[in-house]
Amino acid sequence: MKADELNILAENKKLLEVGRKAVEDVLIEWRDNRISEFNRGNGLVVREKNGRDSHIIRFGIETALRIALRAMAKQLTLAPLNNKQ
Repeated sequence: MKADELNILAENKKLLEVGRKAVEDVLIEWRDNRISEFNRGNGLVVREKNGRDSHIIRFGIETALRIALRAMAKQLTLAPLNNKQ
């Protein structure tokens, strides 16, 4: 993949929503199963089921990017990008 192709993906609102939803779904799954990456200083947190703040970092940015990119790739396999957002 070329840099200009990545830039197109980065501006595609539909694909970004696919990636965001995938990350959020995994965050909730990890929260509900009380899973987190060990020894993370920074990363993503999701509120508890009851809406209370949580201070548990579920996973880092690298994991979130992997989840989002895989979801976006799957979506592109199902419906190839036609350069429209």
